[in-house]
Amino acid sequence: MRGASPRPQLRGPGVLHQRYVRRAPPPVTTQAVPGPGGGTPTAFLGSGRVVVAFIALLFVCQLALLVEALAPVRVVFRILAFGTSLALLVLAKGPRLKHPAKPFLLAFLGVTALNFFQPGTTSAVAAAVQLGIQASVFAPVFWASRLRIDEKMFQRIVLMLFLFNMASATLGVLQVYFPGRFQPALSSVIEGQGDAYVRSLQFETASGARVFRPMGLTDLPGGAATGAFYSVLLGGALFLGPRGRWKTVLGVAGIGMGMLSLYLCQVRAAAVTLLVCMVAMALVLMLGGRLMRLVVLTAVVGGLAVGAFGWAVAVGGDAVLARWSTLTASDPGQVYQGNRGHFLDDTFGERLPEYPLGAGLGRYGMANAYFGDNSDRNQPPLWAEIQWTAWVYDGGLLAVLFYPLALLLTMLWSFRVAIRRDDTRGDFWLWGSLLFAYDLGAVALTFSYPFFMSQMGMEFWLLNGAFFSAYRNATVHAHRR
Repeated sequence: MRGASPRPQLRGPGVLHQRYVRRAPPPVTTQAVPGPGGGTPTAFLGSGRVVVAFIALLFVCQLALLVEALAPVRVVFRILAFGTSLALLVLAKGPRLKHPAKPFLLAFLGVTALNFFQPGTTSAVAAAVQLGIQASVFAPVFWASRLRIDEKMFQRIVLMLFLFNMASATLGVLQVYFPGRFQPALSSVIEGQGDAYVRSLQFETASGARVFRPMGLTDLPGGAATGAFYSVLLGGALFLGPRGRWKTVLGVAGIGMGMLSLYLCQVRAAAVTLLVCMVAMALVLMLGGRLMRLVVLTAVVGGLAVGAFGWAVAVGGDAVLARWSTLTASDPGQVYQGNRGHFLDDTFGERLPEYPLGAGLGRYGMANAYFGDNSDRNQPPLWAEIQWTAWVYDGGLLAVLFYPLALLLTMLWSFRVAIRRDDTRGDFWLWGSLLFAYDLGAVALTFSYPFFMSQMGMEFWLLNGAFFSAYRNATVHAHRR
């Protein structure tokens, strides 16, 4: 009854929301929100369409980097998405909900801000840009969680991300099939490493042509691996999702094309991370009692993985086979240690003792490249090959503590949604399973590169913030009926 004031007994993930869901306003479905052309700006800025528009902006910014004519203004496109994310902290409308990660992200930002006053900070502009990048990457979990998003809108968001990543993976395959025809301009940073390094990023196909590892919709050799990774992961969710022939076919196509592209990219870290993600998704499906879906997903992904590998070897030749055989020729730990493990050892063995409170801001990455002042020989620029090194530079021990705690709580929240067996509010168990696997993959990628200093890190917090909002709206709606 509408006049009653029931006290719902929440279990599972609902406990995390109990103190702030009860007073939330009634949900407004995305269908009821006027579009940008027919409604007020305020209505638009409180709707899930903000997320759709922001994702479109991310795609445009990434594609603009591939256009040679826009090279003089590349910096504009690099910072446009980050600046928009910060602006939406003010512009987005809606109740300020307490996502479990928020306190730790704010603590991390405070620690990072204190590094502005470190002696190592040699450029106030670069320091401000660095702080802005950090804040803009996780800002979506603050503003996206305010918006009126329902499950249908969340599905659209997932579909958008899937289609873009599948397009990148598909283009990567075409770049190998038709050498030079679909090839974007090589990143100037890569070209600056010298001919020997550039040549190491190429391989000889079965037809004898020498090609770069697939770039996809990036300007980096092997860059299509990111699109391939998410094409498989998001494709699995579409395949398991609400039944519809086109979604099933699209999901299977995404898994198959993603696998083929990933093999051709020869990025072993992405493949291992994908395996971890799929195992995580299988785990939550099992714990949630959805064994038949687990069996079907395993059969489809496993079958396509085997078939795609044979196809990749037939196209890529011995170079592909030799590259992937190294994963089974030695212990996986030794493989990681030989490629990225020494960066982790250096981070905790050398960098953290040297910079226990941080190294100052603006000394590495995009902020330093565009705005840094490296004239002081006593404070040279730094290099962060993995995310953990970046955290040490930005805030030392406290930064290494706060940000991973935020990630852990985010994963835990998704996990608790995923394993609910009595949830009748739609397919949130599926999206919880996807988010848990997706989040675990992001954590794994922090050991390979600075994931949370990129647009991919922004997409991570965007997806988690949108999911939090969608689940919260469904919870409020269920308890008001």
